[in-house]
Amino acid sequence: MNMVWRQLRQNTLQACRDAPIAPLLVVTFVLSALFVPHFYTAYNLKNYLLQSADLLIISCGLTFVVLNGGIDFSVTSVMALGSVVGACIMALSPLAPNPALSIPAAIVAVLAIGLIVGLVNGFSITVLKMPSFVATLATQLIVMGLAVQIASMVSQTSSIAGLPEAFFVLGGEGSFFWVPILIAAAVWAFSYWLLKYTLFGKQVYATGVNPKVSYICGIPVKRTIVLLLVISGVFAGLAAVIATARNQVGMASLGDKMFLTIIASVIVGGTSTSGGSGGVGKTLLGVLFITLINNTMNLLGAGWYTIMIVLGVLIIVSAMSSWLLNNRGNRA
Repeated sequence: MNMVWRQLRQNTLQACRDAPIAPLLVVTFVLSALFVPHFYTAYNLKNYLLQSADLLIISCGLTFVVLNGGIDFSVTSVMALGSVVGACIMALSPLAPNPALSIPAAIVAVLAIGLIVGLVNGFSITVLKMPSFVATLATQLIVMGLAVQIASMVSQTSSIAGLPEAFFVLGGEGSFFWVPILIAAAVWAFSYWLLKYTLFGKQVYATGVNPKVSYICGIPVKRTIVLLLVISGVFAGLAAVIATARNQVGMASLGDKMFLTIIASVIVGGTSTSGGSGGVGKTLLGVLFITLINNTMNLLGAGWYTIMIVLGVLIIVSAMSSWLLNNRGNRA
């Protein structure tokens, strides 16, 4: 009996170490369904999934960078510039009268913005030897400034309206609410496959653990880092497409208050900021939990700053819990 109990205890501890947020996610969901007004309704649950879609996409991209021990502050500014440029193409360009042309052109342009920003970040880090937080913070300021400048030039405001109704399908308009959810699921599945079953995924984890040793072993460390930042930028662009379609306007302010939510999803999910540990499987749990907290507190009437305080506390608690569980597991 003691052996069974000991084995059960070890298995429980291992499960908590692997996915420490999972039990808390289940408990929070059950408590919200029981005690939060209007939470367990079809309308709110649909909104919960829609709110998780673009957050999951952009968080998956950031997870790649964090696995390498880096950070990418520019993802929210990519969303802003992508939203503005995409809206300009769909509403103000010569292609605007033909949605069949303007929508694909806008999507390609937004993804290209993410690609270019990722390449600039990668060049700054690998060639100019800039720390990732310095390089991406500088890029964030530049790209955000461009987004505001373009929006003010073309519309005199920070938003651009007049987007084609067909574009709104990508944001989950009406009975098409499943479209962004399906896109997010596909991005997550691709990311999971890339990290778990490909050589590139092994290189990502290896460079995150020790880039110098990885370089000696023949791993293309610089190319890997550049690719990670490109993935982060492109995923941010895709998140911008979905968020713009959901808001039905292009906004220079898109994502300006979103970075803490993104990094919280990655860290609370269980990906280590020191690199080499975690993955998008854990990020999925983090996204579902952080979105659940946001959704629940909004239903309870909590203000934005209160939600930010809660997210900050959750990041600290998550880091402490992971440290305690790992130390306890090492002593077991």
